[in-house]
Amino acid sequence: MQWHDFDFQARTVRFERGIVHGRITPLKNEASRSSLSVPEDVFEALIAWRAVTPYSAVEDWVFASPATRGQRPYWPGQLLKTRIKPVAAAAGFGNIGWHTFRHSFSSWGKEALKSEETKELLRHENLSTTSELYGGLSLEAKRRASERLVQYVKQAAQVESMQLEKLTPVTENVQ
Repeated sequence: MQWHDFDFQARTVRFERGIVHGRITPLKNEASRSSLSVPEDVFEALIAWRAVTPYSAVEDWVFASPATRGQRPYWPGQLLKTRIKPVAAAAGFGNIGWHTFRHSFSSWGKEALKSEETKELLRHENLSTTSELYGGLSLEAKRRASERLVQYVKQAAQVESMQLEKLTPVTENVQ
């Protein structure tokens, strides 16, 4: 991302390019090129970062590499290897990759958001990508969903039973 990708007034970011094997490339599809709102905490961190980075001009990379004097962003693979993986390993997360973040986001989204919202925030073009490639619900979320289904069935059965009682004529025992 470059600083001009952010609209600080609207608190949004616009995605226009990606980096694959060190090459800057266009994004795959329209969904990937969408804009997203940015949480207030993240914007505050970005503003603080822009105040201290030597690469704060509009055309500069947000995370410009000092090795290229800001002409290129950090290489994602190197950043993952030297910065993120050691912290993750020390925290007990094991071996992680960039898609670990997307899979985690997808799992959390499936528990807290509507499917369409998760799809949009992941910038997927199709809901099937969100559903099929990024896994299912956690065991606890499945348990909660199962309990909601059981409660629905019980309530529906109770309503049906009450309706049947109203329709069934009461016959007196005549002897």
